[in-house]
Amino acid sequence: MKKVLVLPGWMTSLRLYQNNISDFSVDIGQLSEQSRSADYVIGMSMGALITLDDAPNIQGKIILVNPPLPRRGLARWFVQWVKYMIFEFLFLERQKLTLNPIKYLRGLSRGAKLLRKDFSGTLDGLPKGKVVVVCGKDDDFFCDKLAVDFLRGKGIEVIKADGGHNWSEDIERTIDGLTV
Repeated sequence: MKKVLVLPGWMTSLRLYQNNISDFSVDIGQLSEQSRSADYVIGMSMGALITLDDAPNIQGKIILVNPPLPRRGLARWFVQWVKYMIFEFLFLERQKLTLNPIKYLRGLSRGAKLLRKDFSGTLDGLPKGKVVVVCGKDDDFFCDKLAVDFLRGKGIEVIKADGGHNWSEDIERTIDGLTV
């Protein structure tokens, strides 16, 4: 069984709790051609939007972790990001960011483009049951009540896991349960 973890372009790695990162193929900033045929494609945060952007080409099941949806203005996302930085902050013990400023800026630029994109049509066009969302119960920043209501309104299953926006042990355990 092949599992692909899609991370935002400004990250270089994620340290998992129970799994070895070698249990996953990891794509950073974009989905590779061979990853599109994986049994499970798991997009985390902005990686979820990268995954959705390529969703029609993905053959397996899609798991979105704390996707920043629905489309909102960049100023609104900036306010959400400031709140995230104040109340939760980057989980630097587990998430590693790139030190390459060009990769970082390229990741931010792509992220800004994806945040402006309306994924309603993409989600409507996917077969029922192809997408499931895992959302941290305490993510009041990106995968908030508005996002959960939007996703459920599209008929997408949303599973709440203990944690906030950052990767948590319960989010990982929930994904393990979905990928058996």
